[in-house]
Amino acid sequence: MEDMKKIDICYSVEELEKIIDDEKYYCLYLAHKDNEGWEKSTSRVYMNNLINNFIYQPIDIKKNDFDSLKKIYEFTEEKGNILGINQTQPHKSNPVLKEYFKGSNLPTNVDAIIRNTKGELIPYDLNGPSFMSWYKDDVGSFEDKIVIVLGVGGVGEPLVRAIIKESPKKMFLVDPVDKNSLKDELSPQGNVEYFQKIDDINIEDLTDLVLINAAGKEGAEDQESVDIFLNQFKDKKYIFVDLRPHMEIPIVERASKLGWQAYTGHGMNARNDYVLVQKMTENIKVPVLSFKEFKEKVLRAS
Repeated sequence: MEDMKKIDICYSVEELEKIIDDEKYYCLYLAHKDNEGWEKSTSRVYMNNLINNFIYQPIDIKKNDFDSLKKIYEFTEEKGNILGINQTQPHKSNPVLKEYFKGSNLPTNVDAIIRNTKGELIPYDLNGPSFMSWYKDDVGSFEDKIVIVLGVGGVGEPLVRAIIKESPKKMFLVDPVDKNSLKDELSPQGNVEYFQKIDDINIEDLTDLVLINAAGKEGAEDQESVDIFLNQFKDKKYIFVDLRPHMEIPIVERASKLGWQAYTGHGMNARNDYVLVQKMTENIKVPVLSFKEFKEKVLRAS
């Protein structure tokens, strides 16, 4: 099967209804991006080069378009050949989803909805487990580390929920939106703190650091503050992870030159999508590629 071009984007449920082919299988990719963001979306390539008669269909729905979200969930439930939905910001854990699946054992954070072998749509948190699996295999442990997470919405929230279970010495949540309630939930013992800006953290108390940039699809908005922070701890061999899925990210390259152990989110992203494909293909009993083969496809598309 030859590599495919990027699949065209749908901009409404009505458009989706017109293009669905009952002879093919689908996974819907639900997001809201500008044109540049969609052009950078490599999953539009590699996810459409896995299985015969399988389409990974991107759908752009604006933030808080709750009517369209409900229509998509209803349409997906009706169409048995739609195997699942992968939903990214701004639609993760949206209120329509929580209401629609309120009778289910709903995870705190939902980034995927997958049809099981009984034909039922089941909500999942794939981001947290995928990140943790990648990190443990490729990077190391969070035990007794000081962990700073920039951006605690979207992918950042399931990450901090997973990290706190790994016994970090201390964790700092950094987000311009108030995260005090999440801080209190994660840390009755007081080893989680919240700040609006990374500049507010007392750097004199920091050793054995892990810095994770999960601040939105384009990374931390305040790049200057991140650069200053990276410079303050140069040559310490601390760990920096930028969760954007690209192979090369300028701030990761800069961190590496400053002596940080620096990683992009490419490895986590591949694992997340691979688990999604594995779970969807259980329903149609189609063999999926090995993870090694899957990673090679992701690499070629990146």
